[in-house]
Amino acid sequence: MSIAFARLILVAVLLSNAYGACAQTFDIVGLSLGMTETQARTALKAHGVDPNLQEQRQHYAYSDGVNHGLTTEDFLYTIDAERRGDTHDALTLYFSPGPAGGRVVAIARRLEMATGAPTRRQYVEALVKKYGTPVEDDGNTLRWQFPAEKIQCIAGAVGSYSPTQPSILKKLYGANVGSRDGVFHNRAVTSLDDCASYLSYALPSGDDSAVTQSTALLVDVAATAEGELAAAEWVAGLAEQARLAREGQGAVPAL
Repeated sequence: MSIAFARLILVAVLLSNAYGACAQTFDIVGLSLGMTETQARTALKAHGVDPNLQEQRQHYAYSDGVNHGLTTEDFLYTIDAERRGDTHDALTLYFSPGPAGGRVVAIARRLEMATGAPTRRQYVEALVKKYGTPVEDDGNTLRWQFPAEKIQCIAGAVGSYSPTQPSILKKLYGANVGSRDGVFHNRAVTSLDDCASYLSYALPSGDDSAVTQSTALLVDVAATAEGELAAAEWVAGLAEQARLAREGQGAVPAL
C-alpha cells in the first residue's frame, strides 16, 4: 500500500469521525451536515424542490515539474435547488472535495415569502423552539454553535466564515496555515476535533417587522477544514507521483 493511499484511508476515517460528531445535530428542512450526495438528493426531493437540480463540479490543477496542465478528476462541489411559489426557497449544498470527501459540509438557504410572512418575533420563537437558545443575537442575526462542549475556533465572531470564501484555513490558523501543524488563532484549540460547527439566521431587525426574506447558513467547521487539508495532500501526492513518473522516463543523451 502506498503512503499516499494510506493517507487517504486515514483521512476518510477522520472525516467520518468528524461528520459523526456533529451530523444530525442541526438540520435545515431535513438537510444535515455529513450527508452523502444520495442522502442529500433524497432530502431535497422530500422538501419538494424543483426536480432540475443544478450541480457544480470542480477539479484541481497540478504539475509534474514540467507539465503544468495536469488536473485531478473532477468532484462534486455544490448542488443548488429551488422551490418556487409564494414562498421562494433557494438552497445551496457544499460538499467536501476529493476522493475522501463527497459529504455535505455547509448548507446555505435564502427564503423569500411574498405572502403570509411572520413577524421577527414569531420567526425567532420558531427558531428557538427548533434549535434552542442562540449564543448570539445582535438584532439582525442569530447564531448557534454546536455541540455545546466544542470551541469557537474561527477568528472573529461566530459565523464569520462563508463557504463562498476561498478557504476556511486562514480563519482558523494564525501560523503555518495549510499545515496539520498549524497554530490556531484561538490558543485553547489543540486540534480540529475541538472546533464547534455553527448555524446563523439573518432576519430583518425589529420584533414586529415582517420577515419577507431570511438567510441561513449551517457549517461544519472541522469537516470543512479537514476537507481542505486532505485535498491539498491528495494533490501533493498526485504531483509527486507525476514527477517520479516523468523522471523515470528521463534519458541522458549521448555525451
